[in-house]
Amino acid sequence: MNASVKNKLILFSIFILPALLFILEVILKHSRGEYFLYDNYDGPYGQLLGSLNIAQMLKPGYFQHPGIAPQLIMAVVIKISHMLQGNDPNIVLDTFSRPEFYLQRINVVFTIINVISLYYLGKVTYKKTGSIFAALFLQFTPFISVMVIYELTLNIPETFLLSLILILLTITVSFLYEENLSNKINLFYMFLFGITCGLALASKISVLPIMILPFLIIKKFVNKTYFVVIALVTFLILFFLISPDSTRIWKFVFTSMVHSGKYGTGSANFMDTSQIIPRLTILSNEFFLFSVIYVLIFITLLLQFIPKFKNQVRTNKYFLSLNGVFIIMSFFILLVIKQVESYYIYPGLLFSVFGIFCVNSVVADLIPGIFRFSRLIYLYIFFILFSIPQYKSFKSYKNFFDTRKQESHKILDFLEENYSKSIIISSDQTASLPTAFYSGLNYTGSQTTRYNNILMQKFPDYIYFERWRADFIYLRFDEDMERRLLAADTVVFHAFNEKNFNEFKERIIELTNKKNTTFSEVFSNKNGEKIYLVSLKE
Repeated sequence: MNASVKNKLILFSIFILPALLFILEVILKHSRGEYFLYDNYDGPYGQLLGSLNIAQMLKPGYFQHPGIAPQLIMAVVIKISHMLQGNDPNIVLDTFSRPEFYLQRINVVFTIINVISLYYLGKVTYKKTGSIFAALFLQFTPFISVMVIYELTLNIPETFLLSLILILLTITVSFLYEENLSNKINLFYMFLFGITCGLALASKISVLPIMILPFLIIKKFVNKTYFVVIALVTFLILFFLISPDSTRIWKFVFTSMVHSGKYGTGSANFMDTSQIIPRLTILSNEFFLFSVIYVLIFITLLLQFIPKFKNQVRTNKYFLSLNGVFIIMSFFILLVIKQVESYYIYPGLLFSVFGIFCVNSVVADLIPGIFRFSRLIYLYIFFILFSIPQYKSFKSYKNFFDTRKQESHKILDFLEENYSKSIIISSDQTASLPTAFYSGLNYTGSQTTRYNNILMQKFPDYIYFERWRADFIYLRFDEDMERRLLAADTVVFHAFNEKNFNEFKERIIELTNKKNTTFSEVFSNKNGEKIYLVSLKE
């Protein structure tokens, strides 16, 4: 086989897993359905409206911890999409008329960025190591859990965070195998590490621990300092240029740190210790492969304390990287326990494949006789053994979303066929386009009143009942709708669940002062959503 054909085959093989990532993301996104169905909107619609602000050179409203870097990309996509395919010359009106069009374009761009990042992780790894098997193995990074594929279907900071972590891993591998680390080349790597980590911090402040990986593998203190400064400067420039309310963000960060519970809503202690065992049990069951890798990394690091293995372990090319990965994974396990939500493990998941790759390198040096056939063959056996449950998990996700999408459309069809001329009130996490928009107003800052006026015209027969506050928070801005509601004989309420319905029932009677109001369930779906016909009586 000549060199040209060999190179083409290698490039083709490096493209396989990125192509698979694209296919799986498209399949799952199709199963989830439109972004306004059920709770699909939670994040994407707010990010869309916040990015719409940026596209007009305005600051967004509510921060997404802080979500700056991904919203900048979204703003560019909105701007270019409107320039090329806009139906209305006004970018705001066009976005409100075709939100799903813009959300789909944004998701395609994020998907392409992630696919390209995964491809270059493989290409650079092959170029630096000379091993196609090493390149292909590291490309398994996003396949560690179905949760990663699920996050790619959304337009939220985590969607973009995957590409940044893939880029960080690519730079790490390249740096570890760099033969000529002159001052100029060192400075170049510090710049790459710093910019990548700065963008990651500007996407999600909680990913700060990922900086430990480059910090450990960079040799000289002065270079470590360059890296940290570049990362922080990158973050601060974006933060102060785009951030809507820096005081609110730092207050949120501080509260989350010193209080237990999700978003710091618990008591004034760092962590609820009663959650440690339950959360670790859930993590080990839900992310079994991640848990196995974490234990293997821990055992491998313990080998450095055995005199016989000490020197070999600590002089291994990947030893410092392995320490960095262990610290990163440990932090996100701790974060899951503290925040009591499994999805906080997401960034940690993305380092686990690189972690087991480092373990393999250390163990292969310690016991070379076992690895005579191939230094990587055991990695592939390991991953193949765990690929079957991953396939089953993906299939389960797909079936769940297929059913949920069908049920969401059933309730939408029922409302359109029977109550298209009625006043409809709906609450969060229901299949409802206006609900998705009204929820997103939290992200609109100075443009909230302007966007709310657009929504009142676009959905003249709709009232938003915010589930979290159990109140009609925008009704006071629409005097005409408030008069119509008070004068109406009947309205329709689209409920998320029983608790949501009971809170609405109490609030609507209080608002209208009609004590004899009756509530009749007229439709329900398998998602738990219910439609009630509300007869308003004195």
